[in-house]
Amino acid sequence: MTEEPQKPSRRERLRAQTLQEIEENSFAIIDADGVHALSIAALARSMAMSAPAIYRYFASRDALVTHLITLSYQQLTDAMAQAVHGSRRAPRARIGLLVTAYRDWALRHPQRYGMLFGERGEDLPADAPGPTPLDQAMALLIDVLTAAGDGSPSDGSSGDRALDGQLKKWARSQERPDTSARVARAAIVVWTRVHGIVSLELTGMLEAQGIEAQRLIDLEIDDAVRSLSTPA
Repeated sequence: MTEEPQKPSRRERLRAQTLQEIEENSFAIIDADGVHALSIAALARSMAMSAPAIYRYFASRDALVTHLITLSYQQLTDAMAQAVHGSRRAPRARIGLLVTAYRDWALRHPQRYGMLFGERGEDLPADAPGPTPLDQAMALLIDVLTAAGDGSPSDGSSGDRALDGQLKKWARSQERPDTSARVARAAIVVWTRVHGIVSLELTGMLEAQGIEAQRLIDLEIDDAVRSLSTPA
């Protein structure tokens, strides 16, 4: 007879509920005024709690912000994974779905996006070493680009033999050890170019110049897919 899993105690439920409220109120402050506006004192005021009560959950502001950064990475990754989950569309279309989910999340949460990818000032802790949830999204992009390049006559090189080793090492860090250097290069190019376009879009610079971000992104994706079959 299988034993039923033990239900969390009332104390555990209250702690989990309070942690969720801390996350929600922290994001509300960040979304309104940026991460620089988040402090333990400001958070405590927004929750009608004392600062010492917050410290029972997070030992410092840095610990809280690090938790929120990890949570934001996971939210972005989940949005991208959900965009292609179960999709049987062609690889080019699935790349578009991944990139659209990335851009949409950034436009909905510009302050969180800046917290993840902006310059790290004194109000932001350095990223902890090791993988982040975003690596899961990069693995999804690698998989779709691999499918897009299936059947191409390419020898798998990026076009730079010295760079090939670096790219394959990076692919292994994404838990995709069989990825060719050419696909790894395409994945990095797609991400860096889309990231650059979205970052400029968030500043309003592209709109001010009358340039449509989505059209630029579509061209970058097409270029990356073509590069998989173009002789190095």
